[in-house]
Amino acid sequence: MSINDLTNAVQLSSTSYTDGYKQRSDGNPAEVAREQMNPLLNHISERNELSTTSNKSVIGTGKNENTILTEQADSSPDYKRSSVVKRIAENLAPANLCPQFNLPLRIATVILMLLLLWGVMFTIFQDAVLPQSKIFELTTVVILAYIAGWLVSLIRLPPLLGMLVTGILLRNIGSFHMVGSYATAVSTLRLVAMVVILIKAGLGLDSAALRRLSFVVTKLAFIPCLVEAATDAVVAHLVLGFPWLWGTLLGFVLGAVSPAVVVPSLLGLQEKGYGEDKGISTLVIAASSIDDIAAISGFGVVLGLIFSKGGDLMQQLVHGPIEVAIGLSFGVGWGILLMFFPHKDDLWVVGERTFLIGGGGLFAVLGSSLVGYSGAGPLGCIIAAFVACSGWKLQGWSSNFNPVADIYGDIWKVFQPVLFGLIGTEIDLSQLEENTVLYGLCILAVGLMLRLLASCFATMGGTLNPREILFVAIAWFPKATVQVTMYGLSKTP
Repeated sequence: MSINDLTNAVQLSSTSYTDGYKQRSDGNPAEVAREQMNPLLNHISERNELSTTSNKSVIGTGKNENTILTEQADSSPDYKRSSVVKRIAENLAPANLCPQFNLPLRIATVILMLLLLWGVMFTIFQDAVLPQSKIFELTTVVILAYIAGWLVSLIRLPPLLGMLVTGILLRNIGSFHMVGSYATAVSTLRLVAMVVILIKAGLGLDSAALRRLSFVVTKLAFIPCLVEAATDAVVAHLVLGFPWLWGTLLGFVLGAVSPAVVVPSLLGLQEKGYGEDKGISTLVIAASSIDDIAAISGFGVVLGLIFSKGGDLMQQLVHGPIEVAIGLSFGVGWGILLMFFPHKDDLWVVGERTFLIGGGGLFAVLGSSLVGYSGAGPLGCIIAAFVACSGWKLQGWSSNFNPVADIYGDIWKVFQPVLFGLIGTEIDLSQLEENTVLYGLCILAVGLMLRLLASCFATMGGTLNPREILFVAIAWFPKATVQVTMYGLSKTP
């Protein structure tokens, strides 16, 4: 009811009251006033009835006034036209027209991103990224290795198989050959990729399982490696006529297990829940780093004996223990430091922890190689990640909630083709002779058979059943990155 309506009603009532009072001057004043106010009361009642009727109609439809206004706007011609255009655009989208186009669209998106990245790099480096350049060759290896790994995974085989084959093919058809500083850069890239997977492995270790299986870890780290090295030395002496020292050198080369191959496969099984109750992944991952130290140390000692100049022998004998001490000291110290820095309530705690654990691991691996103790870096990298992660769990994180581990899982998807594609490029088939290959396979087969038996023996007496023991023994087969490292060391004397 508006103010004008109320004013008019009051004036009307006053006029009626005055007229009526004059006409009924002999009547009761109270009755006259009540009668004269009836027009105002009736007017207000009519407005209230109208409002009540309107509210009932709204309540009856189950809609409020905003809904009604929205429906009125939706029924406007402009809105109808925009809705039609929107529906047509959604229906014409490739993913809606044909859902099976989702995968090709993803591939096309990646290709578009790569072309854009190459265009940006060309504007900066120009001739250095043209198809004839080494950078272009390196990028081609990584991209093709990734595609090959994805295709191989479709038939449920490990992606690294396709990546390795891609690297081998590109090297042997002449599409990849690095020299000088580019060869150094390739070696560094392999080490960076190995740091990523070692950190991911350290973050996934189970401290309770590690304490429970510490004795088995020690046996698994040393017994199979030493047995295979001794077997290969004997067979190489008998079959190829190698001197005993050279046969032993070959045995330590073949006796090392490759964490870069073992760790991703075991972490994949761990994410699916296999072997978690008995800590199988923790057992193999922890033992693999110690196994590498044993093999590299034995290799260094034998290499020193072959090219010994007198005073170097003692240095080679203590080389292995020094590597273990350096790796343990750095890993424990850096891991404890990262328990407290940054603070757990820091706004950027996830990013800072990711950077610090990655930077520390990279410094350990590259630094240890620089000073001649290459076995200490991988051990320190795994231990630092394990110690730091144990402290983060005490501060509220858990095995199911570890954003740093998730980030390194995504980073590994990028560096996996870098590592295995570049390892494949180290294999030059033109340097191999048919008879030598056959003899080499014979040595490798005999050594692996005895390594299998030694691995089964090392894991007996624990909580593993026969099938799990056999699984661990087979998981102890792979060779790759450590052999490439020893190949580089063998060229230095």
